Amino acid sequence: MFKKQKMSTISISVFSADLKLIGFENRRELHLSCGLVNIARGNCNVIMRPDTNNINGEILISSERPVMNANLSVPPILFDQVHSALKNNVDRPLQLILLLDKYLQIDNHGVLTITDSIKAKIEDISWILPIR
Repeated sequence: MFKKQKMSTISISVFSADLKLIGFENRRELHLSCGLVNIARGNCNVIMRPDTNNINGEILISSERPVMNANLSVPPILFDQVHSALKNNVDRPLQLILLLDKYLQIDNHGVLTITDSIKAKIEDISWILPIR
């Protein structure tokens, strides 16, 4: 018997990261390729941008492919902390926890079950930044 549970957090580990400098203004973006930790299958691509004192974001969860796409705007100080942590050579990946404004249905095998694509607001974020 399959039992479904609701959850509003997505925990992800960063596999790789690219710093992109865009245009003559050198607008900064971090492009993170991530794996899902608390959902059985899939990946998440995160684009993080510095934005003056605003923290907001959204995530699109496709019903057609196991790839989520998130956009985050964070204060420059947080952007710089994450960028610095990504440069550290440690054996453990950075982790990011996203708190959503919607609940996701997960079965007892950890598989996300959706019929239509979901667009959710990211209410809060937490980082686990390994130091050694």
